[in-house]
Amino acid sequence: MEYVPDVQKEMGMTQDPWGLALGELDQAEQTGRDVDSFRTRLAELNPNDESHLLALYDQVLALPAPADWPYFEASDLPAITASLADVGEGSAPADIDDRMAGAWTGRVIGNMMGKPFEIGPTRASIRSYLEPLGRYPLAGYVPFADGADRAQLGMWGFEGVTESRIDGGTRDDDIDYTVLGLHLVETYGIDYTTRDVAVEWLSRFPAYQVFTAERNAYQNLIREVPLDDVGEYHNPFREWIGALIRADIFGFIYAGRSRAAALAAYYDARLSHRANGIYGEMWAAALVASAFTSPTPEASVEESLRHLPPASRLAEEIRTVVEAYRSGANWETALDALAARHPRMSWVHTINNAGALTAAILWGEGDFARTAGLAVTAGLDTDSIGATAGAWAGAFVGLEKIPAALADPLHDSYRSGVFGIGDVRLSDLATRTTALVRRFQP
Repeated sequence: MEYVPDVQKEMGMTQDPWGLALGELDQAEQTGRDVDSFRTRLAELNPNDESHLLALYDQVLALPAPADWPYFEASDLPAITASLADVGEGSAPADIDDRMAGAWTGRVIGNMMGKPFEIGPTRASIRSYLEPLGRYPLAGYVPFADGADRAQLGMWGFEGVTESRIDGGTRDDDIDYTVLGLHLVETYGIDYTTRDVAVEWLSRFPAYQVFTAERNAYQNLIREVPLDDVGEYHNPFREWIGALIRADIFGFIYAGRSRAAALAAYYDARLSHRANGIYGEMWAAALVASAFTSPTPEASVEESLRHLPPASRLAEEIRTVVEAYRSGANWETALDALAARHPRMSWVHTINNAGALTAAILWGEGDFARTAGLAVTAGLDTDSIGATAGAWAGAFVGLEKIPAALADPLHDSYRSGVFGIGDVRLSDLATRTTALVRRFQP
């Protein structure tokens, strides 16, 4: 029987009292709270002492933000939109069909480029693996020769996701969310609600196919926590990357219309995330939407920042990466600085992954394979930001300019794990999405 790991349990990202207390300590520290004394208390508690652990969790959750905290942290849409400058809207490009096909195909390629390094490998270990093979920085599928050391890869291994072993798109939650998002908008329209998202999750995802913030939100839905509280109740992962990975479909549907994409993504993000977790999905949707029409990668990133609360920590991180790029720093130096800014941040947090994704787009300079490869080589959530980088780059260059060595092994197919949808053709997904683009154009 094939071993399918429960990632959330094995990484300690759980909803048990110990996991909640530890996760909330990290969340509080990242939002300016002084938690040193609470960490000492946690270290002294028995991991099975449920009542004291939950009491500690509640106390940490109740800590007020510092009086001099300079960052925007609101999660309600009116406050978010009030923080944004008014913008005009663009429109989809004339060659939308080729670009949409590129976006869907690119998303799957980027995801599969990152899959062998998911969970475990770091930027340093990825480099040490690729350099002797002459494949650093990565610009294609990960090579894995017969007899190579399996321990150098991540938890998921090499079958079906490494060079010469790919036979169609392999199932992954990052892509399943995009497939489900398409179904969501086709079914409920662009005015879908957060409740519609909740219904579709419960109907179409097994609980162990969602992770971290999504797993906690899923459990809250089952326990009938009020919908408005699902994203924050017992959910210390509410600013992690899970919402950002669900953004691309809104960027696809609103190709060339970044503000509309960001606003559409909000109601999906709200189910499981708060603050920078929500902003991450809105930003990524705007970023991908801009890829369809921006003249350069830098222009795309600049456009995406217009749809992100400017005083948020996420906006600060992206601006910092842009400044490094404009200063002439190289990609390695920029990633070293990013790691130094966030030494204790989870490898699946929104902020550090968004910084790494921004760096991949900027230093990728519009080249499809290099853009996706740099996202993977950053060594954070490799398959997730690999997927978003691939979608961005595919939309930017179009399917015809994606290297055949990357597109052909997919055979225009993806093995969806979404209940009731199953195996799909990428070209069909692109055609259906383009129909929505035309349907929702003003």
